[in-house]
Amino acid sequence: MTLSRYPFTLFPLATALLYYLGAYIGVHFAALESGIVVFWPPNAILLAALLCRPVKSWPPIVLAVIVAEVAADVPAFTVTEAVLFGMINATECMLAAALIRYARGGAVDWKDPADLGVFLVTVFFIASPLAAVGGASVYTFILGSDSPFLTSWRLWWIGDATGLIILTPCMHMMFSLAEARPGLNLPASKQLELLVAWVIGLTICFLVFSANLQSENYLALTPLAVLLAPVWIGVRFSPLASSILAAVVALYAAFSTAAGIGPFIRDQQDQSALLTQEFTVLFTVLVLYIAAFVHQNRRKSTELELALSELRQLNEALEERVQMRTEELSEANQRLQQLALTDELTGIYNRRKIQILGQEEVERSQRTQRPFCILLLDLDHFKQINDRYGHDMGDRCLQAFALGVQSAIRTMDRFGRWGGEEFIIIVPESDTVDLARLSQKLLDRVRTIAVPIQDEQLSLSVSIGIAQWHHNSFDKLLSEADQALYRAKEQGRARAEFSTTETIPAPD
Repeated sequence: MTLSRYPFTLFPLATALLYYLGAYIGVHFAALESGIVVFWPPNAILLAALLCRPVKSWPPIVLAVIVAEVAADVPAFTVTEAVLFGMINATECMLAAALIRYARGGAVDWKDPADLGVFLVTVFFIASPLAAVGGASVYTFILGSDSPFLTSWRLWWIGDATGLIILTPCMHMMFSLAEARPGLNLPASKQLELLVAWVIGLTICFLVFSANLQSENYLALTPLAVLLAPVWIGVRFSPLASSILAAVVALYAAFSTAAGIGPFIRDQQDQSALLTQEFTVLFTVLVLYIAAFVHQNRRKSTELELALSELRQLNEALEERVQMRTEELSEANQRLQQLALTDELTGIYNRRKIQILGQEEVERSQRTQRPFCILLLDLDHFKQINDRYGHDMGDRCLQAFALGVQSAIRTMDRFGRWGGEEFIIIVPESDTVDLARLSQKLLDRVRTIAVPIQDEQLSLSVSIGIAQWHHNSFDKLLSEADQALYRAKEQGRARAEFSTTETIPAPD
């Protein structure tokens, strides 16, 4: 919650009260005997208030401030003159607030050196000099002041600019309770450090501006020593904390000069005022910029750390996604490889894989001199099944046949679909296998297969051609098995034939 969110009537009244208080302080504590005001505080209060509120909320604030100006000026000026002064001050602050908002595209951020630069240029080189023209005109042409127009213009310009620069940043930040709240939640050690810095800062102010150390009897203490505590706070704490102490130091310097003491006292009072104004402006600007740059550096470091943390998280997420994608691609490649080497209908090896396995068996047998054999199987009357029952039924028969044969062979035997209704079995280490018994087992197993169709059970039978490797190629072995299969078909099907003249009787 900020002060600018207070009810519609409360905020203008609070601003007017603070404005009146600032005017009272400016007249009674910051003015020299000649009437020269070292700095004018109330405009800083008005500018801070306008920067807190949208433009549509400015009229009641400005009206309340003009009333406060009249109340503060009536003892010394007429109502008309007081109203003119109030209008000049209000116009100055509205112009400055409008230009700052326009240049920065919204609210000013005192933690941003760019925003601070816009504020200083607008206040010192635009708003205050223009307002000084109006103020000098009133003094010269209405009040009939003896001072030259340019002198009055310069005194108004520098006095207004000094007050705006010294007080506007801290007042604007104080109007926002969100800015002040972090300072209220400091740990005890930080609160103690802040207290020590304030004690040191006020002590140096006393020694520089009140203790008359410029005497020949003392070692001169430069006014720049007052930088120590505000800069310390700006580096260790927040821009708000450093701006408040900087404003206090600037007020101390102005009040001391107005009281006729301090290092800036000269024979001519306008010179004393000018020296004090130059020092307080440069001092305040330096403190504000140091605090802004330190805060910006911390903010950038924090943002960089957050960005690096997010980058690490993104990298980890990317690595996980890459790993997942790699695994998915590996699985997809395995599936593609499996699909490339597997018969889609039956799930057993396809012709390509059987050719690879057959060639590997030939190479292995050549090394070990241990033979292997192949069994070429062909479903009997399969074309009739397709013609009579359709290809869907034929596919079901092929699937049932493949499943039955797989259950009848060893795990080391290689079983695949050679094409159509032809299947092949590669039997490694065939010299240790009773091929006649194996073929009979297959014939019996196939005969037990029954594929349901409507109210019938469709039985299957198979013819087998067997060829054993004897130092020949796989293609030659296939040819021999195919010839044996042909003989099995010629001799009535549902039987097995070797590539030699030896036969295996068909089952009864």
